[in-house]
Amino acid sequence: AGGIAPHRVMPVVLDVGTNNQALLDDPDYVGVRERRLEGAEYYDMVDEFMEAVFERWPQVVVQFEDFETSKAIPLLAKYRHRYRCFNDDIQGTGCVTLAGVIAAARNAGKALTDMSFLCAGAGSAGLGVCAQIVDGMVEAGMSREEAMRRFVICTSQGAIGRADGAHGDPNHARGLNVERAPWQNDAVSDGTPMSEVVSEFKPTCLLGLAAQPAGLFTEGMVREMASYCDSPVVMPMSNPTAKSECTPQQAYEWSDGRAIVATGSPFAPVSLPDGRTFIPSQCNNMYIFPGIGLGASICQSETIPDSMLYESAVALSRVTDEEEMARGSVFPSISKIRQCSHAVAVACIRHAHDLGIAKASPGCDHNRGETYEQWVTRKMYYPEYAPIYTSHTR
Repeated sequence: AGGIAPHRVMPVVLDVGTNNQALLDDPDYVGVRERRLEGAEYYDMVDEFMEAVFERWPQVVVQFEDFETSKAIPLLAKYRHRYRCFNDDIQGTGCVTLAGVIAAARNAGKALTDMSFLCAGAGSAGLGVCAQIVDGMVEAGMSREEAMRRFVICTSQGAIGRADGAHGDPNHARGLNVERAPWQNDAVSDGTPMSEVVSEFKPTCLLGLAAQPAGLFTEGMVREMASYCDSPVVMPMSNPTAKSECTPQQAYEWSDGRAIVATGSPFAPVSLPDGRTFIPSQCNNMYIFPGIGLGASICQSETIPDSMLYESAVALSRVTDEEEMARGSVFPSISKIRQCSHAVAVACIRHAHDLGIAKASPGCDHNRGETYEQWVTRKMYYPEYAPIYTSHTR
């Protein structure tokens, strides 16, 4: 999808041991037969890997994938300003969600800075997505303080809000950790149920990142949103479908077909009784991370800063055309995946040059006058195979 040649990609698994006794006792287990590394030993091993990789291949792009959150966040913080790397689970998910929000806002006739959010879920991954959207709003010209005020985060105990005792202040009673404390929104009382948050705070977008049993977004919540919002944005992002906060069909039916829907799991098209058919989009990282890797690799960007992720999200949101939006899609058809990667790569390269962190430029290999678009097209890998038989005579 990203146009990167397979022979230029090397998958790496860091075997840090296992605490699974059954595997340690299994004579056929091929992994390291040691207890899992923890603490300083773990981080020292990753340090050694990063130093060795960039010593051997200075132009490499490292993509982190499937690291547990408690380790992924400090690793990203440690390396993002030193190496050409990114974490797909944290940055890719947040970036593609931001692209979906930008496209949904455009479909609703709004700007990103016009949006407000109720987020169901206060885990590290969910807050990371919200932080990425806040970064996007800041890049779009809003102050960080105002952008943060556009979010109400709900835990299983209700909204993280002001401690006024109206709902017992359950989140404050349990203690707000360093991740959750900055998200306190004094516009609502701590512990306010989600249904009341909708009526009091009046969000224009519901973000579902709770990974709880299905049904957190109720008919009452969506109908209330539809009462004050012409095109409510509903994004049940939790996987799998059994944990989706609502289904696209429910969102469309409860909003009389006015909702703009993007999901974390794939769903079939929805036909309403009035004959309209909508195609909900799946918010999938495949739209973003191949293009980021391609762009950073081509221009040899020194790092991959947050502003580059924002430019990538904007570029992706523009690939969705008016016809697709009229069908209810927030993201482009999968048939346009290479076009998406091309657009994202061009955005990354242009931004890297704007920031002065690109080490390579168009025309640096004797193709003078080349545009960024032409450069990416020339650098993309195309799976074209030479025929082993031909009927042509010589």
